[in-house]
Amino acid sequence: MTLAFVQTALVTAMLIYDSVKDIKYREIPDEISAAIALTMVLDLNIGDFWGLAAAAVFFVAALVVGGIGGGDVKLVIALSVVCGLGETVFLLIAAEISMLVVYAVYAAVMKIKGRTAEKALPFVPFISFGYIMSTLIF
Repeated sequence: MTLAFVQTALVTAMLIYDSVKDIKYREIPDEISAAIALTMVLDLNIGDFWGLAAAAVFFVAALVVGGIGGGDVKLVIALSVVCGLGETVFLLIAAEISMLVVYAVYAAVMKIKGRTAEKALPFVPFISFGYIMSTLIF
């Protein structure tokens, strides 16, 4: 068992925990984001710090567009130092696309039921999905 595998397993477990917290309470514990960032020492690669560039773009988008919570931004920053640039970009794109697909289905179902869909969904489950997909591909 390699350290990279241990890192992936730990990060995945913490993301699942964060996803449950986000779904139930719409809250993302800062301690989990910090712990995820600390897992970078298990498979340290200085080049992974380029992932912060993708996280910076995500942060600016969160400021400009709004609707993205601070916990989501901190989590993406933590993941960016674990994943690196390419994996972080892929993770964010996969998270956004999967959220759009799920929201489209959710909104359609609500419309059929004659109700209005909530405008905000918890984002951590989609970040988790993006992370898992990126680890399978990269």
